[in-house]
Amino acid sequence: MTIAKGTARGLAYLHDDMSIVHGNLTASNVLLDEQWNPKISDFGLSRLMTTAANSNVLAAAGALGYRAPELSKLKKANAKTDVYSLGVIILELLTGKSPADSTNGMDLPQWVASIVKEEWTSEVFDLELMRDAAAGTVGDELMDTLKLALHCVDPAPSVRPEAREVVRQLEQIRPGSDGGAGPSEEEGGGAHVPAASAGDDE
Repeated sequence: MTIAKGTARGLAYLHDDMSIVHGNLTASNVLLDEQWNPKISDFGLSRLMTTAANSNVLAAAGALGYRAPELSKLKKANAKTDVYSLGVIILELLTGKSPADSTNGMDLPQWVASIVKEEWTSEVFDLELMRDAAAGTVGDELMDTLKLALHCVDPAPSVRPEAREVVRQLEQIRPGSDGGAGPSEEEGGGAHVPAASAGDDE
């Protein structure tokens, strides 16, 4: 939950406070500190790249399973395509599966949706998370987080929530201060975005 919340806060900060679309949000662009607080990296690259280079980055993101389906037509990332990538990262956290691995010809979001449709929902969760769920009260948290992630990867961009709304819903699922501290001055010449920004807990 710390990783999911912090990544969502970082993305909301990029979108709302910096007016930046990441364009290539993948798990390898989410760096973790010693307390598992995430920092989003590589968010400035899309502004520096030529159209051809940007197309190559989008193609690579697609190969890794993070690219929103409409990007093959649009060729230009936006806030909703970033939210799709965020949803894939949350699904990755919940399932323990890499989005690059297809199952029965389906990508990770399609596979999870098919399992949920068949009402075998507990089959999608990582075994370690299921052990935690059996030992405590995180079962509802897992289900609610799964529903939110599926909302983020909806094939229709207009249905996907804004990053700020993802943060709000994750806070409702598990209230608390986990997920990072407020932003400080630019870190490392702008290489990372803070995991959260002041006023996120409103």
